[in-house]
Amino acid sequence: MLHVPKERGSAAGSLIPMNRLSLLVLQHRLPWFVRHLISACIMLVCAVLQMGLQIQTGAPGYFLLLPGVFLSGLIFDRGSGILAAVIAVGVGAYISYAGGYGVNYLATNALFAITAAGTAVVAEFQRVELKRVMQADKTKTVLLQEMAHRTKNNLAILGSMIRLEARNGGPEVAAALEATARRLQVMAEVYSHLSPRQDSRVVDMRYFLTDLVEKVFQSLAPSGPIAFKVVCDDIALSHHQALAIGMIANELVTNCLKYAFPDNRAGHVVVALANGKGVELSVSDNGVGLPSAGTPEGLGSRIISLLIQQLEGEISYQRLDPGLRVVLRAHPRQS
Repeated sequence: MLHVPKERGSAAGSLIPMNRLSLLVLQHRLPWFVRHLISACIMLVCAVLQMGLQIQTGAPGYFLLLPGVFLSGLIFDRGSGILAAVIAVGVGAYISYAGGYGVNYLATNALFAITAAGTAVVAEFQRVELKRVMQADKTKTVLLQEMAHRTKNNLAILGSMIRLEARNGGPEVAAALEATARRLQVMAEVYSHLSPRQDSRVVDMRYFLTDLVEKVFQSLAPSGPIAFKVVCDDIALSHHQALAIGMIANELVTNCLKYAFPDNRAGHVVVALANGKGVELSVSDNGVGLPSAGTPEGLGSRIISLLIQQLEGEISYQRLDPGLRVVLRAHPRQS
């Protein structure tokens, strides 16, 4: 069989900025003297900027020192924030000194010392809150992954039970139960590809469709040399939309393998999902095509019709020479 290679991306690509922030703010393991040294360097940069501004304007100021205090306290810890505040007060006292210790000088620097200390405290509060939010987000992600894993396992167990029952029935009953088991397998595959994004659960359709088609081929095991190829744009859909499209793809590929290549005929099946004004799913083969001018009317076709109504889409059958191409056009909301 021919299939596209699997290149697994990050399951939580949308959480990368949050993870980087977590690494920057919470997950470093630097010794205390390294943290304090970095904080001192940050304050040195702020002091140089503040002194340069004072030289250009001729007026003393403090406001460029406070961001350094806040940044040191946020990135590292309370001790680093306090150290940065002490450095800021010292720099402020130095650049505002005009040859005497008058009331204005003392009052101004005392007020700045209070402001710097308050900034360090606010940075500490912000750090604690950020840590709490990140921990809650991590816990939520783990719980959702566990729920998806259990749901997938339950569906897989149910599919296995149906396949066991299929062995005890006649050919028609066995075929119907096997088809039902494959549909449950599609549902289980959705939960294997769930990814968190913007407080929702979405499915990367490229990997989902590839796995789905590969498992259909493995399940039906066509006797002839039949290849398949999956071509998919970078599309992420909500899990119920992905399930509907996956079920449709399952039915169409199953029909190709059952009816398009009789007598061990060689051929190929191409599944494509494109993203334009809407989502377009196409399944094409180079088999015998439709036997008449009508359209399929089996159980699979009725299932496809119900799913198309759910997606508010439309389906068309295009006769090829040789083969058949089935096209679904829908406008699901993308996540």
